[in-house]
Amino acid sequence: MSIRGRLLAALAAGGLGAVLAVAGASAASAHDTLEQTDPASGATVKTLSAVTLTFNADPLGTDGATVVQVVGPDRKYYETACPDLNGTDVVSPAALGPSGTYEVLWRVVSSDGHPISGSYTFSYAPDGSASPAAHGSATPKCGPKAASSTAPDAAAPAEGADPGVWIGLGIGAVVLVGVGVGAWALARGRRE
Repeated sequence: MSIRGRLLAALAAGGLGAVLAVAGASAASAHDTLEQTDPASGATVKTLSAVTLTFNADPLGTDGATVVQVVGPDRKYYETACPDLNGTDVVSPAALGPSGTYEVLWRVVSSDGHPISGSYTFSYAPDGSASPAAHGSATPKCGPKAASSTAPDAAAPAEGADPGVWIGLGIGAVVLVGVGVGAWALARGRRE
């Protein structure tokens, strides 16, 4: 095989490897996303019996992996039971306590098998006809006790790329090296 032929084979292998690396990274980072919440982030409610999170795909119902915690202004937990999965919806019953800002902490297993989590806040301003305030609990109904993102002693989440991106890039690099070695071996075999 001529030098020109080897150069073209190497360029083709490099291009194929780059395409596979980008495709692998895109597929690996396709986690479910939270599309809607009830109550909405930043909303003010007068009554509330449940928090509903709606995702773009059905989260997996692995045992103990789905957690929704409703943390009140007094740092107590106001969810009254573990959340239920219903298709794309995750519903957690709640009974709110004092008026103020509440934070919803959530964690689910994405339909691709990777855990995802987040939080948001809403305000509670009951009117005079609201039922008596719930007392809350010092511990959550489901999942580990978690420091909320608004608590003064909460640690900031680690910043960085999604692990799926790194996995996809690693697979792409291995494929690129494999294609390059294969092209080299093919070119060498034809020469002999």
